[in-house]
Amino acid sequence: MTVVAGIRTDESVYLFADSSASDGDTILSMATPKIWKANESVICGYAGSAGLGQLLQFMNWPKFDGSDPLRWMRVTLAPAFQEAREKMAGKDDEEASLLLGVKGKETHLFEMETSDYSFFPFEYTAIGTGAPLAIGSLYSTKHMDIMQRGVLCIEAAVEHSPSCKGPVSFQNL
Repeated sequence: MTVVAGIRTDESVYLFADSSASDGDTILSMATPKIWKANESVICGYAGSAGLGQLLQFMNWPKFDGSDPLRWMRVTLAPAFQEAREKMAGKDDEEASLLLGVKGKETHLFEMETSDYSFFPFEYTAIGTGAPLAIGSLYSTKHMDIMQRGVLCIEAAVEHSPSCKGPVSFQNL
């Protein structure tokens, strides 16, 4: 249970996350981040299965070739995820949602589901149990500075969701 939010601008992609790990009965602050820089042109954050999220965090990410980002994700990145997942010791039914920031000639923010490796583009979005609260906050703060918006949306989820917990972490590309 978590919240990860992303905001895309013309120059950069920003990811923000809470620090919780929850199983529905207990909530703890994680020592490991849910958002990271995968390589020089991709940042990522996950919600859902911690094991699957960590596997994706530490796998060898293919380099973005600067072409069409959706095509690169479907043709190159999704197969790399599938290959890494096949090597994972764990439950086959583990699922995660990911936010991916990709920077080439332009910046892009995508949400990905590991259930079917579907990718959807957004200007701003959030994943995890705190996502509805974060998305509402992002909508209502469009006039604010990016950092303020990102921190406020995570703080809204922390304040109003029993499955989200601070502190807030941040990564940009």
